[in-house]
Amino acid sequence: MLTSYTDRVWLVPQRFWSATKKMSVEETERLIEHLMFLSEVGDFESLRKFDFIVVGKVELNRNAS
Repeated sequence: MLTSYTDRVWLVPQRFWSATKKMSVEETERLIEHLMFLSEVGDFESLRKFDFIVVGKVELNRNAS
């Protein structure tokens, strides 16, 4: 089964590492497990509260310099 673009969950690596750099490995693992759970149950509103998560279709700026 394919997921529509509106249901896709994207993690922005730079923002994620910035948000978790002071966390312990265990805290980071718990956060990832929580994010995976929210994704699996389709709680996209909760996922949108994280600044390093994008839900939906990502527009790529191909003209970026």
